[in-house]
Amino acid sequence: MRVKSIGITFLTVFAGVVALTVLGAVKPWQKGEKPKEFGCFSWSEEIIEEEENEALSGCISQAGISVLYQEFSKESLTLEDKRVEQFVARMGKQKVKVYALIGKAEWAYDKEGKELVEYLQCLVEYNQRNGDEKRIQGVMVDVEPYLLEEWDEGEQAREKLMEDYVSGIERAYIYALQNQLKFWVCIPTFYDSTNKDILEKLISYACDGVAVMNYNRRDEYGQMAMEVGFAREYGKEILCIYELQKPGKHELEEINTYANEGLKALWKSRERLEKQFGYDKLGFAYHYYKPLKEMLEGENP
Repeated sequence: MRVKSIGITFLTVFAGVVALTVLGAVKPWQKGEKPKEFGCFSWSEEIIEEEENEALSGCISQAGISVLYQEFSKESLTLEDKRVEQFVARMGKQKVKVYALIGKAEWAYDKEGKELVEYLQCLVEYNQRNGDEKRIQGVMVDVEPYLLEEWDEGEQAREKLMEDYVSGIERAYIYALQNQLKFWVCIPTFYDSTNKDILEKLISYACDGVAVMNYNRRDEYGQMAMEVGFAREYGKEILCIYELQKPGKHELEEINTYANEGLKALWKSRERLEKQFGYDKLGFAYHYYKPLKEMLEGENP
């Protein structure tokens, strides 16, 4: 999940850094301020190792994580590798649901959705071998056509790219429905201005829900208002994703992330958006585990 530079300069003054251990008795919130349920993206399989469980458990408790969107290779879902089922079982004991986080930009070329369906088949086989306590709930599909050359080649090339993209997503969604897998699609905030028809098509009949990369603190409501509107119209779930990486990474600027604002500011944003949208299928998530862990270890959120 990468971010295109939006060329906005913003300076935030941050103070009050207090040392904090992930598993410490002191929580980063005051009484009555504990965060509600959040999703969390994770791009490294290091998180599934048993040695990481203590730190992960601390993050789950302190940041209110109830869902993990975890990247798994197809190889790690095989019979020979027991780490995934052990990890999912540990998460289940902590009341955390697990989704597989998958996607490559090049998959946007595949209007048949072949590679995506092949991954889903591995996931179905994994679930068939394991009971409910080790079940992976579904997928979070992060395919980024806007990173490909055709996106910048002009309207005709972009339109063809996006039509192939949504066609592949739709075919994979049909397979997911047939095999009782939840199917989420991760999208940027700008499809409402670049590909409105594709955005509506994607939300209306090509997924169970969309996760919006809401990476600009300047207008968090406006940036996903159309997406929430479509989700409400078609009865779909929707997720607002907050960025936590430091400015400077992937062209991120200060305005794009909560890295220096802290988690309390993020939680206040959530409360505000919940009130503004008033949609009971709106959820929230952190991007992603590593910077979240670093914030909880080194700062007073």
